[in-house]
Amino acid sequence: MGKQLAYYSGTIEAHKDGCYVGGQKIDCPKEGQSLFERPFLQSGVYEPGSSALDVLPQNPALDVRNDFLFITIFLVVAAGLLSAAIFRVKIFGMTLAEYLKPIWYFVLVSVAVVFWQYLVGINLEGASLELRISQWVWEAMVLVSAYKLSRSRVFGYANAFFLGVLYTIFIHGLKVSIRYFFYAKTIWYALDRFLYGGLLVMAIAFILGSVFVYLRKRKGVVIPNFH
Repeated sequence: MGKQLAYYSGTIEAHKDGCYVGGQKIDCPKEGQSLFERPFLQSGVYEPGSSALDVLPQNPALDVRNDFLFITIFLVVAAGLLSAAIFRVKIFGMTLAEYLKPIWYFVLVSVAVVFWQYLVGINLEGASLELRISQWVWEAMVLVSAYKLSRSRVFGYANAFFLGVLYTIFIHGLKVSIRYFFYAKTIWYALDRFLYGGLLVMAIAFILGSVFVYLRKRKGVVIPNFH
């Protein structure tokens, strides 16, 4: 018997001669494809509990696809950021524009790197130098952003934390959205990857950002960046 894959409109059965839904032969879902080659909101996924996780425990009950839930979360986050920008909501004493205006080009590079990884990098071997460099690039963007913002007197430890939240959303929120919408991943898998990736971002933005803030206060260096 072939391995069964969960499918919302049926069940994908993987056999030696290909994949089937009932008696209809279809193309088997593939992982190593460029973003342009993937169908949007493909519903065929591996059976619950089969996702490879790094942070969360295996949970077959939650390791499923739920388009309504994921899209709702996606829209709420997007609407929240848009509202904060439009109404100039201050988060730890700074508006979203004050966070992003000095570092917008670093954010843009990070987002471009993510798209490169799923347009080109996904066809490369997992340990290839190009993929490692792409990882280093967005890590460097987070680090430089934390350093640049930390030079302002209005930027403190709480701001360094929120900078990490923003970069986690921009980088890993984008990654898990691509994974869910185009690579048939589950809610539980997306949450695991978001948390795992966010840990690295927070280590750079919050921990190193806090170090930069501490050194600035210790030396009394004040170089405003927002005016």
